[in-house]
Amino acid sequence: MDAATVRPLAGRRVLVARSRAQASALADRVRDLGGDPVEAPVLRIEDGDVGSLRAALHDLADGAFAAVCLTSPNGVDAVASAIEQDGLDARVFAAVPLVACVGPGTAGRLWERLRVRADLVPDRATTEALGEALPHGSGRVLLPRADIASPILHQLVVDKGYEPLEVVAYRTVAPDTLPDAVLDDLEAGRIDLLAFASSSTVRNFVTLVGQRPWRGAVVSIGPVTTRTCRELDIPVAVEADPHDLDGLVAALVTAAGSDGS
Repeated sequence: MDAATVRPLAGRRVLVARSRAQASALADRVRDLGGDPVEAPVLRIEDGDVGSLRAALHDLADGAFAAVCLTSPNGVDAVASAIEQDGLDARVFAAVPLVACVGPGTAGRLWERLRVRADLVPDRATTEALGEALPHGSGRVLLPRADIASPILHQLVVDKGYEPLEVVAYRTVAPDTLPDAVLDDLEAGRIDLLAFASSSTVRNFVTLVGQRPWRGAVVSIGPVTTRTCRELDIPVAVEADPHDLDGLVAALVTAAGSDGS
């Protein structure tokens, strides 16, 4: 069997633009496929409003919500950590009729951390699709999200008849700089592929690179991230489908096999 078939990212350097905590999973996948991951964290995850999150989770356990919508693995991690810190367990979800996750990656993290299965996962892994997939109803819906979360889901939840409660489960913070070696490699074209897994990583990357030129084929995890790239005049070589880690890795392989990569 041809070695390139077995290791389709052989000889490719891939910028992994995620938080430091999340970068390792993608970097390991790139390495397994023969690629050389260049880890350049463009954001870090910090605690959100922990007190409000804990209070909301106690209300969740008491049956105060008709649904909970989880929109990222980071949100799941924040919820799981708050549950553990309060000496609770996954039974806080037992009284909620509907547990919805934005996509398979988030649903997978929910199962991994708490052994809770999502009742609803939309076909497209976007918050807009999640809001559209919610059935009409009434009652409160818990939205534990990032501080920079889009207002789209909030409005769609209202449109479906519910009362959303937004809690800042975590905050995203940009680092001060990227390593000089990474900036030099980007400018010199020594990085072949750039993997973006969220809109915030794209925006922070653009801010951190500043006026320095850079080259490389951009791979996006999904339509929201792609839209942000286009807003910033960044061409996207391949968009992942499904919109999760597996899809992102497959999209990197596709981009690596194209003439433009």
